[in-house]
Amino acid sequence: MTSQPHGSQPHGSRSARTPRTPRTPRACFGDGYAFDGEPTLDGPPPAGFHVTTRSRVIGHGRSAFVAAGDAVLHWQVHRGSGFVPLEVPDGVTVGATSVWGVTFGPLHPPVACRVFAVVRSDAEIGFGHAALVGHPQRGWESYRVRHHSDDRVTLDIRVVWRPAAWWMRAAGPASALALSLILRRNLRALDAVVACA
Repeated sequence: MTSQPHGSQPHGSRSARTPRTPRTPRACFGDGYAFDGEPTLDGPPPAGFHVTTRSRVIGHGRSAFVAAGDAVLHWQVHRGSGFVPLEVPDGVTVGATSVWGVTFGPLHPPVACRVFAVVRSDAEIGFGHAALVGHPQRGWESYRVRHHSDDRVTLDIRVVWRPAAWWMRAAGPASALALSLILRRNLRALDAVVACA
C-alpha cells in the first residue's frame, strides 16, 4: 500500500473548493440612479427624458380609495401586471429596493428600483421609485391613488424615462409602444381589489 504525501488528494478526486455565494438578482444592479439629479413626484424631467402619464377611474367611494391605496403600498400594481417578484419587501417604504422580472413577450429582463417618496393623505396614497444603474430604462415612476371631490377614485401613473439598455435604444419608437402596453396592464391591476372593497 503506497502512502500519499500530506495534503494531496487521491487520483481523480477534485480539490476542495470554497463554495461560491449565489449571486442575488439585486447584485446585478448598482446603488445609484442612472441619471443626474434627484427624482420627484411632480417636478420637471431631466433634459432628454420623456414623460408619459396615464390615469383611469378604478372605483368610487372611500372604501375603494382605502383598499386601492393599501394595495399600491403592497406592490399590487406590479403583481397584478404580471411582474415576477425576485427580491421584493413586503411593503413600500422610502429607501426600499425591489427587484422584479418583467414578463413582456419573449423578454424577461430583471428591473430594480428604489423608493424615493411615499404619499399618504386623505385624498392621495402612493409612491415613487427610481431605476437603479443596470435597469434597462433610466428614470422613475409614480403610482398614486386619488380620491376626488366627486367621489371618483383614480389610479394615476407618471413615468419619466429614456432607454438605457442597447436593445431598448435600438427599438426606437417601439420602446414607447412597449411602455404603453405595460401601463395598460398597470391601470387594470387593482380591479379585483376595488371590486371587493
